[in-house]
This record gives sequence, structure tokens and C-alpha cells, in this order.
Amino acid sequence: MRLARAARSLVLHNPLIRRYRYSMLRASSFWIYLTIYASVVILLLFINSTSRHIIGDSLTDEEYYRGIVSQFLVIQAIILWVWAALNSRSALRDEVANKTYDFFRLLPLSALQKAFGILLGKNLLALLFATVTFVPIIIFGFLAGMSVAFQAQVIFLLLSIAVFINSLALLSSSTAPRKQNKTSIVVWILLLILVGPCLLPALGLPFSAVSRIYRAEGYLVKFFTIELPILLLIALIGVYFGFWNILGIVRNFTREREPLFSRKAAFAFLFGYGLIAVGLLVPHLSDHEAALYCLWLVWLVPLVLIPATSVSHFDSYLECCGLRRLSSDSLEKGMTATLLRHSNLTLAIGLLAAWAVASALVGPVSQIGPSRYLADILVICSFYLFLVLLLELGVVYIPVYKKIALLLGFLAVLHLLLPLILSFALKLPALRLYSLFGFFSHIISASATESPATRLSIIIVNMLLCAGPVLLIWKRYAHILTLRRRM
Repeated sequence: MRLARAARSLVLHNPLIRRYRYSMLRASSFWIYLTIYASVVILLLFINSTSRHIIGDSLTDEEYYRGIVSQFLVIQAIILWVWAALNSRSALRDEVANKTYDFFRLLPLSALQKAFGILLGKNLLALLFATVTFVPIIIFGFLAGMSVAFQAQVIFLLLSIAVFINSLALLSSSTAPRKQNKTSIVVWILLLILVGPCLLPALGLPFSAVSRIYRAEGYLVKFFTIELPILLLIALIGVYFGFWNILGIVRNFTREREPLFSRKAAFAFLFGYGLIAVGLLVPHLSDHEAALYCLWLVWLVPLVLIPATSVSHFDSYLECCGLRRLSSDSLEKGMTATLLRHSNLTLAIGLLAAWAVASALVGPVSQIGPSRYLADILVICSFYLFLVLLLELGVVYIPVYKKIALLLGFLAVLHLLLPLILSFALKLPALRLYSLFGFFSHIISASATESPATRLSIIIVNMLLCAGPVLLIWKRYAHILTLRRRM
């Protein structure tokens, strides 16, 4: 009963969806989209029937109908993954351009209702055509001999990836007005001619995979000890990340000035992401030595994503410290603890500690000895700490030096690439280990034969590099406390 009531409030009785319905489904524009869609479908069927008549009996009926299904699947992917995503991404920008964003913020709707109102209402036309497109997919799928279970998996995959892409598009959309494009059309044409041939194959990979999706029928993959159909597993992973995207949208609508992840949500996301990574790779840890390092590399992605999308800025530090007024030493210590608790560093170090412990717990399943993988974990932690310190250095010094992010970005690139360049220029292969990229490529591609002293030297070098940023950051923290005391 509660679920039905919630569905009605989110979809059926959502005023945002009704508002978009009046603008998106107007007869004056609807017939244009309908004409284009019908023309594409009729042309597709005509070409297939003509080619079948020319080719004759070289194709079986099953192969012929599978080809048609593949073409309709590509059309469906374009509708749900491209057209709908562009609509979702432009929703908030259109509100700003039409000067209705303030009205949108004041609507007496929950953040979840606003999210569903945009994702569904802005895409009513795309969803209508997508629903119609599922009809020939199902009909020709049966004619091609595809089972009901496999067709259900295909539809579930298309919808789950659509939820992920559209929610991500809305989450990443900006409310800043679009600036006038000053790039010459000639420059864009030259870029298209020079870069287009390189990018088009990569952009076409998802649609190429969709067109061959029928080959995945009956293909199972291991998730921990359970064998699941590969399409079902991918769809469930898409649902998981789509769920987190919607949570992020809700947080953006309710707490616009706060980081995307709260502390608890950051660790919850890392835990769920880690379970997915471990479930996919643990079955292979005992077979391949590099599988453990691949797991670590995949697991490091949220450690980069979360701090980068959840940065607390200088003003946030001042605001959190303002919750405590300094009148005694005990209160000063409490204010310092509050600052550290809200610091970007404590979040990043907490995530790193969780990653290190989880990586060490998974290590015994692999073929690698404990002394080696524990040393490798410490080396990776030292690289990560330096990069996080550069991020925090930019946060606390931007009010003083507006362009310091450019300098710190340059230092981060140097830290990642300079050892590789020197290793190649000086013919010293050992130098590449002092780069995070070089270290990972070494431990993944070859058996590590270097002595423990080499790993220890890498850790010492990174710790020495961390000393300067730590002192500068602590100096700025003290300045924040002083500023707060004077307010």
C-alpha cells in the first residue's frame, strides 16, 4: 500500500511530469518527431526486406530476424542512452535559461519527486518512442528463436543502463548559464576531420556491442561462487550505480552547498563498490597473479572519485569551526577536532585505510606472498597520500593564490609522469617504479623481482614529498582557527 502511494506521488501525481507533458507532447512538434521515427522504421524494414530478396537463401530465417533485432536494439540504445541523456542533462540549464530555476527550487515537492519529475517528464517523448520500439524487438526476437528469459534480460539491461546514464547526466548537469561559444566553426570542422576518425570507432563500441548482444545468450559469469547470466549481472550493476546517482541528485537538491557524499555515504559506496569488484575478480585470484593487482586498481577508483566530488572548501571549514566559540583551551581543542573531522584529509585517509585493510584481507586468496602484497599496499598508500595532500593544499590556499590549482595540478602530473620520462631518457628502468603508473604497470605485467629495499625507498621518497604539504596545510588550519576566533 505504501509502495503504491509512493509511486503515485513520484509519477502519477507529480506536477513536474504534467508540466513537461504539456510542452513535450504538443501536437505542433509531436508530429515532427513521429514522422522522423516512422520514416526510420519503415526505411529499416524496407532495406532488410529488399536485401533478403536479393541475397536469397544464403541467410536462414533465424539469422535474418536476429539482424533486424540488432538494428532495432541500436535504435533503442540511441533513444534511451543518447537522446534521453541529452534531455536530462539540459533540464536544469533550461530552467536557468528560462529564468524559472528559482521557482523550481521553491516548489513544494520533495527532492526525490523533483528528480523523478525531470528524469521522466523531460523524457516523455523519448520514453514513448522507446516503448513502441520494444514491440518489434520482442516480435522479431521470438521469430529469431530468442527465449523469453533472454529477451527479458536484454530489456532489463537497456533500461538499467538508461537509468544509470540519465541519472548521471542529471547529476553532472550545471545550473550555470551557458556561455557564448566563441570557437570558430572552422576549428570545429578541422577537429572533426583530424580527431573524428580516431574517436568514432570508440564511440561506436557500445552500439556495436548492442548489435551483437544475441551472442551473450546462455553465457554465464561467476560472481563469488554464483553463476549469473552476464547481461543480468551488468544490468544489476547498472541499477546499483543508478541508485547512487539518484541519491546524489537528491542530496544536490536538498544541500546544494555541501559535498556530494556525506561521510557515511562515502564509506557505504566504497563498501558496495568493493563487494562488486571482489565478487567479479575473486574467482580468478587463485589462477592469475595479476588478478589481485587488477582488483586493487579497480578498487582505487572510488578513492579518487569520492574525494574529488566531495571537496569541502575553505568557507566550509570556517562555517564548521563557527559552531564552537573559543573561550578556553578545552574549547580550542574541540574546535581543532571539529576542523579535522570535517577536513578532506580525514575522509581520504579513512577511505585509504578501509581500502588497505580490505586489500590485505583479500590478499591470502591470491598466489602472492603476504610480505610482498603488504609492502605493495604501503607503497600505493604513500603515492595516494601525496596526491591527496596536493588536493587539500589547493583547498586551503585558493583564497590566497587564485591560480594555485594550476601549479598543484602541474606538480601532480610531474609526480605521476616524471619518473617514467627520466627512466626512458636515462635508460634506468628502476626509476619508473617511483611513478604510480610505472609501479602498477610493473607489478601487473611482470613478477616483481626488486628487493624490499626498493619498495622502502619509494615509501621514503613519497613521505619526504608529503612533509612540505603537511606543514603548509597545518599552517593554514591554524590560520582558519585564528580567523574564526576573531569573528
